[in-house]
Amino acid sequence: MSMQKRLHTFQSKKILITGAGSGIGRATALQLAELGAWLILTDLNQDSLEQTTLDARRLGASGVDPHIVDVSDWDDMQAMASKVRRQHGAIDVLINNAGVGLAGDFLSTTVDDWQWVLGINVMGVVHGCKLFAPDMIAKGQGHIVNLASAAGFYAAPDMSAYSASKHAVLGMSESLRAEMADKGVGVSAICP
Repeated sequence: MSMQKRLHTFQSKKILITGAGSGIGRATALQLAELGAWLILTDLNQDSLEQTTLDARRLGASGVDPHIVDVSDWDDMQAMASKVRRQHGAIDVLINNAGVGLAGDFLSTTVDDWQWVLGINVMGVVHGCKLFAPDMIAKGQGHIVNLASAAGFYAAPDMSAYSASKHAVLGMSESLRAEMADKGVGVSAICP
């Protein structure tokens, strides 16, 4: 594929990125902005989301639609998805990037810590897929990208909650890929 063709692949494509205020989500948003994508960005941190939004516009995004949302909150995600559907219709790409890290030995990791990590890292991905995959299926095309981690393959000591969450994302992504294969929707897991 020629460089010119690749550059136009994302032109005006509607791409939703969770956790777009920092890290991998921000870097992804800015790269896609340079390629002319139409970005729907979410984050819990308003200041960092506003900065990513401004930078994406400056870099040439076709448009940017920011949303403050807690991916672990089903009601919050449903409300955001309804707004996105009304404003944009079916999205082309969903990037479930929002995630948190946690280190500490198993006995020191509280149940609240586990619920926080699993709520964001696992249920945030589940919520995104549940809310946006049906429209992609109805359209007959789309792609879901779920951010897992090398910790999804290798369980390091003192990272039981984080490793468990990333194993779950990887396993769910592999299962979902098989389910979506004949529906025109691709599913990828990224494991940095």
